[in-house]
Amino acid sequence: MRPALLCLFFLVGLASAQAHVTSTGLATLDARGERLAYRLTLNTAEVGEGATDLQRVAAGDAAAAQRLASGLPQWLHMAVDGQACRIARTRVQTAQAGEERLVLQVEFACASAPGTLAITDSLWQPLGEHYRSIVSITAPDGTHSEHVFSKDRPQAELRLGAAAPSGTWDFFRTGLAHIATGLDHLLFLAALLVGSRSVKQLLLTVTAFTLAHSVALALAVMGWVNLSPKVVEPLIAASIVWVAAENLWLARVLPWRRAVLAFGFGLVHGLAFSEVLTELHLSGWALGRALLGFNLGVEAGQAAVVLLLAPVLAWLARQAQARRWERAASAAIGAAGLVWLVQRLA
Repeated sequence: MRPALLCLFFLVGLASAQAHVTSTGLATLDARGERLAYRLTLNTAEVGEGATDLQRVAAGDAAAAQRLASGLPQWLHMAVDGQACRIARTRVQTAQAGEERLVLQVEFACASAPGTLAITDSLWQPLGEHYRSIVSITAPDGTHSEHVFSKDRPQAELRLGAAAPSGTWDFFRTGLAHIATGLDHLLFLAALLVGSRSVKQLLLTVTAFTLAHSVALALAVMGWVNLSPKVVEPLIAASIVWVAAENLWLARVLPWRRAVLAFGFGLVHGLAFSEVLTELHLSGWALGRALLGFNLGVEAGQAAVVLLLAPVLAWLARQAQARRWERAASAAIGAAGLVWLVQRLA
């Protein structure tokens, strides 16, 4: 059982550290005049210590406000037709009472309405090297484009008089990164796969999970379903514990039962996926592009995990100690889920 114990300690350690390695800020930029309105929403639980000064600013700390005022022009810069815009006003506030979210609002005063807009977003400097911003930009003609800024891609130049880029590829990469760095989502998928004892059951389970989280993602982003992260995040942890427990204690899981379970919990996971898009307040074709790109990215990442794990699980299923390995893996996954559940209910 030594491999099983190593697996257990590794997964619990990762769970204790963090469910998502990458932190994401969701922003809107209204560029329909000489004043550019920038609004960034941050999940302080994701960003961690990087948001400490912003929290202090929101609480009225004058020293923290001064540090923000001196640092912000270096981290967030706008220029119109080659002329730098100045920061006219800055405000930090909590999004809603009881939520671990902060909203940074910045108003830029420019010499003219944007023709060519150059953006430099180096917010990864105060918020951590794994931080990235997803920005939805409203051009003077009312069209939208979406861009992702990170340590590797801190700049973008937009010709706002021209046709706006679709941004679909950016959202595809964001969806791919979200599933690749979302350890809780990956462990839930792994628990489903470990408990699948045939190719038919595996395909049925994965299809049910995919359909459910795709539907929930679309409904949440369109504003038809709204559930607080304080409810969704513990439910995700509980879904991992539940499926792992079934793998441990049920000698045989009926295919239809596992598919129903995957669909039900898939709805919850889809609501978690939607947080990346809902704060952008997209509509129309811009919303369609974002949904398409992000969901395809999530599905591509999920398919890659299935393709990697399925042959390994098929090989293990033929071994004499197959049930022992299945139980060990399920115990490790369940322990990680339990750690998250306790953390998220605390």
